[in-house]
Amino acid sequence: MRDSLSSRSAVASLVSARIVYAINWLNIGAIFVLMSPDLGSGTAGLGVLTSSFYLGLGLMQIPGGVSAARWGPKKVVVFGILLSSSAALGTAASSTITEIAVLRFFVGTGMAFVFAPAVVLVARHLGGRTGAGVGLFNSAYDVGGLVGIFGWVVIATEEGWRQSLVLSGGLGLLTALLVARYVPDDIGGSAGGVDVNSLVRILANKQLILLGFGALGITVANVLISGFMVEYIVRSLHYPPVTAGLIASMVVILPIFTAIWGGRMYERVTRARTVMIFTLLGCGLSLLLCSYPSIYTALGCAIIGGMASGVGFTFAFAGAKDLNRTDVRYDGLAIAWVNGISLTGAFVPPLFYAFFVGTQGYSVAWQASAVLCLLFLVPVILMVDRYRR
Repeated sequence: MRDSLSSRSAVASLVSARIVYAINWLNIGAIFVLMSPDLGSGTAGLGVLTSSFYLGLGLMQIPGGVSAARWGPKKVVVFGILLSSSAALGTAASSTITEIAVLRFFVGTGMAFVFAPAVVLVARHLGGRTGAGVGLFNSAYDVGGLVGIFGWVVIATEEGWRQSLVLSGGLGLLTALLVARYVPDDIGGSAGGVDVNSLVRILANKQLILLGFGALGITVANVLISGFMVEYIVRSLHYPPVTAGLIASMVVILPIFTAIWGGRMYERVTRARTVMIFTLLGCGLSLLLCSYPSIYTALGCAIIGGMASGVGFTFAFAGAKDLNRTDVRYDGLAIAWVNGISLTGAFVPPLFYAFFVGTQGYSVAWQASAVLCLLFLVPVILMVDRYRR
């Protein structure tokens, strides 16, 4: 009974951290229309901030996975939460795009040290159920995303954007304390040295690489809808920020349910690649819908994109863990490698989208983004369905 209570407390603290993690991930895109008058920048500035964040988030995935294998996942998760939350808190005091871009890089860096080790911890405290663990963790992200996109527009409108960032950064620091208190210490303290041969086998695993690029296609849609939808609706369709935030939040409301459903489906299906193909088609369709300037197509874009990404990300990260053919100690590294490919590549779409907005307008930007997303069907088609150990 005591072990059961300890596991529930550990999972609850990790889920709480994941919710606030998502708030600090997504709130800048949601409130940028309120920040831009103070910063003197428009879509191009938001593109720089988003790109900087994803660059830090992607580049540090492998160091995060290696650190978890070396020192244990709990220590790395706590460090990552402290770093990302401190940088988010510092953003509230910044006054230029350059300053915020640097801090957003460190927000992303800190988050890179959280995700993969935390997935391992959640799965461990759920009895090793990979799909259920990833589904629950991704669902928690989407709960936080709802608060970060819609809730933070409301908070920033009422209290000011700087005050809203003080709140999100402070909540992040609080969750670091919860994880430190309620997640049991890593077994045996330090996890020991990292085996170079195991590291090379994971990084050279063709299936993991292809899966990472497939996840990047889903990330293209998710990044653009969650990061730019509010700005698009306000500036192009001329709706107020609160309405725009409510519509954009559909991209995270739907995955609250589809991520958990996807986790259950993952445990049962035998052709995971087919599911990934359908999720990528859904993501491409969602972006294409937005190329027609209407509040209804924007809503459809967010709904379809949210449904597809909830299932797709769950299959990608659960698959990464199960495609690891080395020691289970390197599960976090396998997840980090897939996530790293996906997120490092994600620094390009914001700049790609912002370029087309500046030169061709919003409709062409959404169309070009849909084509970019669908290109990542190719690596998924080339995969072999060998997800299980």
